[in-house]
Amino acid sequence: MNQPKKQHIGALDVIIIVIVLVCAVSVGLRMVMTRNSDLDKNVQLDNYIVSFKVMGIRDSSAKNYLQKGTNFYLDDSDEFFGTLREGVTVNDAEAYYEMPDGTIVLAANNSSGDLYRVDAECSLDVTGKLDSNGYFLLGGNRYIGRGKELLIYSKYLSITVQITDITKAQ
Repeated sequence: MNQPKKQHIGALDVIIIVIVLVCAVSVGLRMVMTRNSDLDKNVQLDNYIVSFKVMGIRDSSAKNYLQKGTNFYLDDSDEFFGTLREGVTVNDAEAYYEMPDGTIVLAANNSSGDLYRVDAECSLDVTGKLDSNGYFLLGGNRYIGRGKELLIYSKYLSITVQITDITKAQ
């Protein structure tokens, strides 16, 4: 009795099939990701105004280093962040404390000289875009939004800022 030999799938055949499947899936994912990407390098960036607060900065630093035209950079990546606009608002620094009886009181800032602290409100001219969900991308690739804290620096100053508003420049 002559029976035909059964054909078996060998290990090499399985490896070739797996490699072909992995290539097909990776090409498909690449096409889907680039089609849906908000980080396209050819996208047109627009001008925006990013407003922020600086809490507890020295009065002398606010007066001397928060001036129109000062360029600021992101501390973690050394990327250009923006240029300071006119209209820096400086107020006495505010600190609220809870007393043992549960009441909240405002502590007065009565220091002088270099110990005198202020809160400053400023804004920067930046470039960026809104993604498909309406979130702002600084430079087209870094998300920033209201309430986010960033460490930024200029030639003479390094500060932590809290973003308060982002609007499109006119």
